[in-house]
Amino acid sequence: MGWTRPEQPVIPQVWYTFQAKDADSDRLVTYSVEDLTEDRYDDALQHYMENFLDDEPLCQNKKLSEDEQSVAEIRFFWKWCFDQKMTIVCYKEGSREIVGANLLHVKGSDKMLDSEMKSERVKDLVATNEYMTDQFKVRQHYNVEYYLTAYGLAINKRYRGRGIATEMLRARVPLCKAFGIKVTATNFTALGSQLAAAKAGFQTNLEVTYDDFAKMGPKYSYPGIKSKSLKLMSLEIV
Repeated sequence: MGWTRPEQPVIPQVWYTFQAKDADSDRLVTYSVEDLTEDRYDDALQHYMENFLDDEPLCQNKKLSEDEQSVAEIRFFWKWCFDQKMTIVCYKEGSREIVGANLLHVKGSDKMLDSEMKSERVKDLVATNEYMTDQFKVRQHYNVEYYLTAYGLAINKRYRGRGIATEMLRARVPLCKAFGIKVTATNFTALGSQLAAAKAGFQTNLEVTYDDFAKMGPKYSYPGIKSKSLKLMSLEIV
């Protein structure tokens, strides 16, 4: 059996607040990071379509948005993540516009939903990510049964360059503490997210360049990718 979110604390919780610049000025405003609620699922799916699918290096390189089957399967996967009830979203005070979102999942010995995926493009992405977790076994390294992982951090284009990705990563600390989770670890595919993770205190456990991936065969090849390497990075919760 996999991990299931307990009934307490109830949804929605505000996990973290911070101040950063507004979208259209240098004025400091307050942002909150909180649970994604079911009434915002459709909005969150649209947020990922507009701010992730053509921006995240692996999805962009495989041109997922141009393939109907790939889009359907990735949307199915996003919805599955939402149903785990751990996805968090960022809002600006006084607004319900989604500023950022992070697909979170408490992972044990389970694999991603690769058996559900038929698109070769999506299966290549799954294989690349699972290679990282097969090479660096987070649960064994930290001697934990479960850890918090993520499958996509997407910041609204209007709000980028304000440090919001770093703050959303910091929000994992109170979230993990509330559920007794001792470690969070994620594959970060882009330089920007890797820098944000480092600022939030994450350490690099494994780095594989995309050039080295290409040597492993076509499944792992991302010619012309706009990023240097994939990093598995983790943070112990103390």
